[in-house]
Amino acid sequence: MLFYLFACLALASANPVQHLRPSQNFQTRVVNGQAATPGQFPWQVSLQRFGRHFCGGSLISTKYVVSAAHCQSSPVKVGIGGNVYSGAMEQYISQGTFTPHPQYDDLPFDYDYAVIELAQNADLASNNVDTITMAAQGEEYPEGTIGTISGWGYTDGSVQVVSDTLQWTNIPLVSQQSCQSTWGLAAIRITDRMQCVGGNGVSSCMGDSGGPLTVENAAGETILIGIASWAESTCNVNYPVGYAKISAVRDWFKDQTGI
Repeated sequence: MLFYLFACLALASANPVQHLRPSQNFQTRVVNGQAATPGQFPWQVSLQRFGRHFCGGSLISTKYVVSAAHCQSSPVKVGIGGNVYSGAMEQYISQGTFTPHPQYDDLPFDYDYAVIELAQNADLASNNVDTITMAAQGEEYPEGTIGTISGWGYTDGSVQVVSDTLQWTNIPLVSQQSCQSTWGLAAIRITDRMQCVGGNGVSSCMGDSGGPLTVENAAGETILIGIASWAESTCNVNYPVGYAKISAVRDWFKDQTGI
């Protein structure tokens, strides 16, 4: 049953925003990854409640962050610039408005997209802070393309402790058909809004929710193609995990942000 297979990728906060029970729990982290160096992922942000990380996100302009709809919470501070989330980020900016996709549905984890408007603009003067370009509407990458994921979530599904230092790993993209075949229809329906990755010994885990999946395009530019959404409840590295595919609703993001 779906309720027993999945854990949401967000981390529990004082007032956790939980999806389904096992589905999108507020705690996700990169399993079998490695520690990031300062400035390696300058677009990565940490969503925090009372100083505790519960979700990730990506800075797409000085004004906007994209994350997962299931990461909605309040009040939230957005930590920007740095790879250690606990009090060591260069900027902490209050979340202004949080806009989930209107078709978001937490039961099948579909349309798990959100736009956060910051209460004030982020400062891009530091080498540790930069924006990332989002994939174009309809932009696709074939199965086997190597992507990169990052986050402060659990590094081990059996040890429920968030990583203080940003973790990352390279991970292969998995086609919709292959992902569905692995999971089976009884577990989850893989929709056109989902990009599966992994199943090869690395995974996202609780706390990584809302964080980025990126690839390098033909021009050598790093492109944001996915938002961490769901994973197997124990962060089993033999199962693909799901990211909300940016290119499926890129026009909606443009409507919300003008970008």
